[in-house]
Amino acid sequence: MPLGRYRSRMSRLVLANLVVGADGSTTRGGRSAGLSSPHDRQRFHSLRARAECILIGGNTARSEPYFSTPLPLYVMTRGELPDEVESNSLATVLHMNVIEAISYLQEQSETGPILLESGPAPLMIALHRRLVDELFITITRDVSGDLSGENRIDLPSMLKGYREISREDVERDTFLAFVPE
Repeated sequence: MPLGRYRSRMSRLVLANLVVGADGSTTRGGRSAGLSSPHDRQRFHSLRARAECILIGGNTARSEPYFSTPLPLYVMTRGELPDEVESNSLATVLHMNVIEAISYLQEQSETGPILLESGPAPLMIALHRRLVDELFITITRDVSGDLSGENRIDLPSMLKGYREISREDVERDTFLAFVPE
């Protein structure tokens, strides 16, 4: 994994993770898990092991299973959250956007990385503002040939200003890592 050398020692590292279908979809059946593979899940958990907290958006909280997390969970939302997320004893609601939330978390006394596990909209804002130090993308190819994913993104546009530092193909997945240029 790349070393976090893009922020000063006084600022917390921001990691981000996203799984994308070969068609550019970020969900299948309304959830990212519909695109994920065992290798992607393993990588996902290794990124979580590096982090000190998780930052997600409200839509992610409403569609993904965040009822239990191994780390403090911060949810950026102005809307209602499912009871499962509300019952997560490690969850804190932040009534702020991704820029404000990252700034807020960087000001906290913790020093470990923030892991942004949000959907593509907050991630694109954070990338555009160069707030992400290390970006990890899994491109997964569905062996059935079904490309019925939803929420498609334009990956090349999303990655403007970031350069690829590693690529690894494992079965149906391509694992990519990026850092700011």
